Amino acid sequence: MARAAQLSIAPILVLMSSSAFAQESSSGEYKPPTGEQPTYGKRYTPGASEASYVFEINAAQLINKGVGLEFESKGSESMNFGADLLFTDKSVSLDGGATGSSQSLLIAPKIRLYPMQALNGVFLGGKVYLGQVNSSITVAGKSSDKSFNIIAPTVHVGYRFLSTFGFTWSLYGGAGVNFPRPKFENKHLSDQSQTTAAAEIISKVNEINRDVRVDLGFTLGVAL
Repeated sequence: MARAAQLSIAPILVLMSSSAFAQESSSGEYKPPTGEQPTYGKRYTPGASEASYVFEINAAQLINKGVGLEFESKGSESMNFGADLLFTDKSVSLDGGATGSSQSLLIAPKIRLYPMQALNGVFLGGKVYLGQVNSSITVAGKSSDKSFNIIAPTVHVGYRFLSTFGFTWSLYGGAGVNFPRPKFENKHLSDQSQTTAAAEIISKVNEINRDVRVDLGFTLGVAL
């Protein structure tokens, strides 16, 4: 009799299992098990949202015969602060032997606004270059030097890419004005005699130190 009861219950269990399988297949839904999921790896470098500082070198200044270093710190999700350090060394010459040069050492506190994400994406910035420009003229073996302390406010717009592995690059461009313009004049010559060579080499040096300051950047660096 027990054997008969087992035989009568078996078809019912098979039917119930088939019905449950059919319902799961028709719905197409899968509910994952609850509880803590396993972690397969952990990133050890900051992501775009985790970075707080960016250190970069400005490769665009190589075209300008200079070296540029840039630093930026995360202030908020849309506003950051930092500073740039710039050194340039340019020279010109004439066939007659007259030479001229202009060296500058400048620091530029800056502020940048990021509408998308801090330290990442499109940005609008402004900076103020502060420092010294030194111009030197040599004519007929006689040298003359003149140093200028300048302030140069500039604005720029650009884009930065910040990878999840901490690598960064950016492109930006802008312009500003030198106050005062580091303009070498005849009165700055140690020898006050007016010669054609002196006038020509002064003109070439002043072409280097214009009123308008072009601010260009192609930067490469790391985020921490």
